[in-house]
Amino acid sequence: MKAIKSKISSELASLIKKAAGFHGHLGPFLVIGVRMGSLAKKILNVNAGESNKFRVTARLPLLTPFSCIIDGIQASTQCTVGNQKLRIENSQAKIIVCFEQQNLDKGLRIHVNPKIIKELKDRYSEGASNEELAREIASIPESQLFVIEKQ
Repeated sequence: MKAIKSKISSELASLIKKAAGFHGHLGPFLVIGVRMGSLAKKILNVNAGESNKFRVTARLPLLTPFSCIIDGIQASTQCTVGNQKLRIENSQAKIIVCFEQQNLDKGLRIHVNPKIIKELKDRYSEGASNEELAREIASIPESQLFVIEKQ
């Protein structure tokens, strides 16, 4: 895997590398999932060892490359399909992931900016590589990548 741009934190770069190892390759939708998970943990103050209180519901098209977001979420949150802390729902249009802290009534909804999805599709059609697009997604400011709603 090529090194991620130095604009991002070493923690994010490490999470992306771990996710790519788990997923099998580096791609932009995997990075979106990693960024969603790590952002939600930061906003909701979920620390290591507290992931048992964390639940995730991902609504997205269950087609590649969109479904790659799921592996990014699993790698960054330790909420997985297997431990039943991650629920997946098919959505034909929007990509929305809901993060909840059990027993604390704290939650967060993160929407992927539709403009980003369109730009990724356009760049794929122009021949951009997965790795190139992943590096770009890793360095885009959260405010441009996501719409965040606290619940």
